[in-house]
Amino acid sequence: MAFMTSTGGEGGEFKIYCSYNAKAGRWYTKEDKPDAMQFEVTDMTAVFDMDNLQTGWFLFAPGVAPVKTFDPSLSQAAPSPGEGFKRGFQIDVFSSKNLLGVREFSATAGIVIDAMNDLHDHWLAGKDANAGKLPVVKCVGVTPVTNKHGTNYKPQLEIVAWVDRPAELAGAPAKPAPAAQTAAPPPAAATHAPPPAASAPPPAAVAADEVEF
Repeated sequence: MAFMTSTGGEGGEFKIYCSYNAKAGRWYTKEDKPDAMQFEVTDMTAVFDMDNLQTGWFLFAPGVAPVKTFDPSLSQAAPSPGEGFKRGFQIDVFSSKNLLGVREFSATAGIVIDAMNDLHDHWLAGKDANAGKLPVVKCVGVTPVTNKHGTNYKPQLEIVAWVDRPAELAGAPAKPAPAAQTAAPPPAAATHAPPPAASAPPPAAVAADEVEF
């Protein structure tokens, strides 16, 4: 069951971002220090805090601090704050190896929301059998999708393991903060060729101690 359509409180606690560039089919983040430059995440494997997934209305514009208005729940959408806002989601993800810590992953692109809806379905199907644990999610490839907007790349997000909640991920949702936040603009589309679309079935889940994140 999809957690949202791709068409509360305001704002959110500021964290270092993790972003997905659908035009390039690539992931990015940066170090948690002043003036850090973003870098490409070549192995997007991380713990996803699906228990605290949030949806809402997001406004991202070049040179303007982002504004976020969250839904009261996944099943109840907040009213649109106004022109320019898009439906989106936000979730904390953690990997000390690949992301250098906890990162905030959010998006409003329909192709990314579709990927997260697929992931949400898989999480719902497996959560009861893995009570108290969080999924380790890996981007196993991308699928090209061509429409009037050109070609974008849908990430294939697969649950490869279930682990106990890392101490780095708080159990409760982030505390609200002022709606306007300073954030780096999204990375420009890469000029090199995007990664190839996955043509083989995704790997089966493996033991947690065999997954590095």
